[in-house]
Amino acid sequence: MEHDDQTGKVTAAGNVELTQSGRVLRAEEVSYNVNTGKVTAHGHVVLKEPNGDVHFAENVELSEEMTKGFVEGLQSYLSDGGQFKAQRGERISTTLLTMHEASYTPCDCDLDKDGDPVWRIRAEKITYDETKHKVTYKNAKFELFGTPVFWTPYLAHSDGKIKRKSGLLTPGGGYDSELGAILTQNYYWDIAPDRDATVGGMLTTQQNPVALAQYRQRWARGDLVVDGSLTYSGRTDDIAGQNVQTGDEWRGHINADGLWDINDKWRAGVNIAAASDDQYLRQYNFEGEDVLESEIYAERFAGRNYAAVRAMAFQDVRVRELQTEQPHVLPEAVISLTGAPNATLGGRWSLDASALGLVRDGSGQDMTRGSLQAGWQRRDTTSFGLVNTIDLSVRGDAYSVGDRDIALDASGRSRDSTATRVFPQAHMVTSYPMAKPLERAQLLVEPIAAITVGTNIDVDDNSIPNEDSQDVQIDSTNLFEPNRFPGLDRIEDRSRVTYGLRSGVYGYGGSHLTGFIGQSYNFHQKDNPFPSGSGLSRQESDIVGSLSALYNQRFGLNYRFQVDSDGFASQRHEFDGYAHWRKLSLGSRYLFAKGLGGTTIDDSREQVEGNLAYFLTESWRTRLGGLYDLGDEDSGLRRAVMGLDYYGCCMNLSLTAERNLTADSSGDSGTSVMFRVGLKGLGQFESARDNQWGGQAPSSMARNW
Repeated sequence: MEHDDQTGKVTAAGNVELTQSGRVLRAEEVSYNVNTGKVTAHGHVVLKEPNGDVHFAENVELSEEMTKGFVEGLQSYLSDGGQFKAQRGERISTTLLTMHEASYTPCDCDLDKDGDPVWRIRAEKITYDETKHKVTYKNAKFELFGTPVFWTPYLAHSDGKIKRKSGLLTPGGGYDSELGAILTQNYYWDIAPDRDATVGGMLTTQQNPVALAQYRQRWARGDLVVDGSLTYSGRTDDIAGQNVQTGDEWRGHINADGLWDINDKWRAGVNIAAASDDQYLRQYNFEGEDVLESEIYAERFAGRNYAAVRAMAFQDVRVRELQTEQPHVLPEAVISLTGAPNATLGGRWSLDASALGLVRDGSGQDMTRGSLQAGWQRRDTTSFGLVNTIDLSVRGDAYSVGDRDIALDASGRSRDSTATRVFPQAHMVTSYPMAKPLERAQLLVEPIAAITVGTNIDVDDNSIPNEDSQDVQIDSTNLFEPNRFPGLDRIEDRSRVTYGLRSGVYGYGGSHLTGFIGQSYNFHQKDNPFPSGSGLSRQESDIVGSLSALYNQRFGLNYRFQVDSDGFASQRHEFDGYAHWRKLSLGSRYLFAKGLGGTTIDDSREQVEGNLAYFLTESWRTRLGGLYDLGDEDSGLRRAVMGLDYYGCCMNLSLTAERNLTADSSGDSGTSVMFRVGLKGLGQFESARDNQWGGQAPSSMARNW
C-alpha cells in the first residue's frame, strides 16, 4: 500500500476491497483520494450495490461515495436476473446509469453455443433510471438468438421491478377468416395507486375498427372493473334458414363487476353483461357465454346462516331462429338458517325461506312465488357400523301468476291465477361401509339404500308454472336426494325407495379406482311428474352409475352412464380421460345424450373431442385437437386445432391455427391463426383473436414504445 501525503492519494494493490456507504468495491488495484473522495480501480473490478446489483468492469473511476463516475468494459447483473453490457458507461447518480454501445437482456439462463442469449436489445445508447424503473434505448436493434430482427430509433420499457407504469401495452395481432388481418393496440394509464384504465382499438382488414376500454378501481372495502367495446359493422344473420348479410350498425358490449364489503357480515355487488346482438361476442372472440347474466345483490353471512336479495336480468345470445324470452328477476330473496349440530333431539334444525318475482316484457308470463321449508336432520352410526341419516321436512309454497302461457281452457279459466301447496316429506338414507386393508391399498364396499315418503300433489294442476325445474336429469350425484327436481317449481311427491352400491380401491400413494351404480323405484305408477328422457319418468328409474380412476397422477378417467332399466338402452354416456408420459400427453372426451322430451333439447347429441400434445425437444411442443359431431343429422368435423409452442427460459412462442365449421350466422365460424410471443420483462405479443387487449394490464407491465 502506498500513501502520498501531498496529493492525499492512497493506492493499494493485490486483492483490494473497499467498502463505503453499503457499496463494496473489489479490484486488483484501487486508488483513493482522501481530499477529493475519488476512487479509481483497475483490473477485474467488481462493484456490489446495496440492492443486490453487481457490476463488473475493466476500469472504474468513481466519486461522491462511489455514486458517480465512469466505467469501461461494463457488465452489470441486476438482482432480478437482467444483464447490461457496454463498452463504456457513466454513473450520473445513485439511480441513473448511461451506457454506450451497450446491450440489455433479462435472460439469466444458459447461453447457446455462440454465447448469445435467447434475445437481447443492442443500442447506441442505453439509459437506466432506477428511480423511474425505466430503461430507454437510442437506435435499438432487437436480436433473437443473436440475429437482428428489427430496428427502432427509440424504445423504452420498465425494468420489471414495478407492477404498474403508464404506456403502450404490447400489441396484439393475428388473422381471422371473418375479420381478416387483426391488429390491436392499447394504452395503459396508471391514474393512481387505487385506479387505472386501458383504452385502445382493434383494426381489421374486413370490418371497421373496434374501440376498446377498461376501467378499474379499488377501495378499502371494494373494487370495480368495467370494460366494453364499440364498433360500426355488419354481420351474417339467419333469416328463414338463409344467411343474409346485414348492413353496418352500431354494435358493442359492456361488462361490469363490482363488490363491496359493507361490514364483517354484509356485502353487496353488481355484475353486468350485455351485448348489442347474439353474434357480436363470438364474432370478435370476447367470450362464449350462451346467456348473459346481469345482477345486483346483497348478501349476509353470519356463522351457519345466510341471507341474500338480488335482482337479475338475462340476455339470450344463442344463435337460433326462435329466441327464448328470458324473464327479469325482480326480485329474489332467500334466507337459510341452520341450528347447531346435535342440539335438537340429537340432530339439527333448518329453516329456508325464499321469495321470487319473475317479470317478462309485453304479454309474457309473470310469476310471484313465496316458499318456506322447515326441516330436521339427524345422522347416527350404530355400534356395528351402519350409517343412518334421517331428514324430516315440511314445505309450503304460494304462487301468483299473470299472463299465463297456457291459453284459456274449456272451463274458461283466467290467465291470471293463484295457487298454494303444502308438502311434508320423510327421507332416510342407510349405508354400510365395509373396508379391508390390502398390501398397497384399501378396499371399500358400501351398499346404500334410502326410503322416501311424501304426500301426493296434483301434478295436473296447471296453475303452478314450471320456471326453474325444467332441466331435470338423474345421475349418480342426485340419485339419493330427497327431491331430484332442480329449483322449487316442481316437487317429487309420493313414496319411493332408492338403492345402490359404491365401491373403490384406494392406493396409499394416492391412486384410486372407484365405482357406483344405483336405481330408484316409485311405489306409484300414475301421475309421474318427470318428463320423458329424464330417467325418472317411469316407475323404475333408469340405472345410473359412474367409474373414476387415477394412477400415479399421470393417468385418469371419469365415466358416467345412464341406461334404460328395460333392455339397457343407452340414455347418456359421458367419458373424459387423460394420460401423460414424458413427452406425450393425450386427452379425450365423449358425450352421448338422448333427447329430452318436453324440453328445448329434443334431439339426441353425440360428439367426441380429442387433444394431443407432444414435446419434440425439451423446448418445442406440437399440439393437435379436434371436435367431431357424431349425430344422426349433419354429422362431421366441428373444430380442428393445431399448434406449435416453444418454451425457453426467458421467451415463449406459440403458433395456433383453428378452424370452426359451424353456421356463418353463429358468429363463431371460420379460420383463425394466432401467434404469440412472450418475452421476459417485455410482456407478450399475442394474437388479437386470443386476447383483444393485447398485453393485459392486470398481468403485465405497460411498455412505452
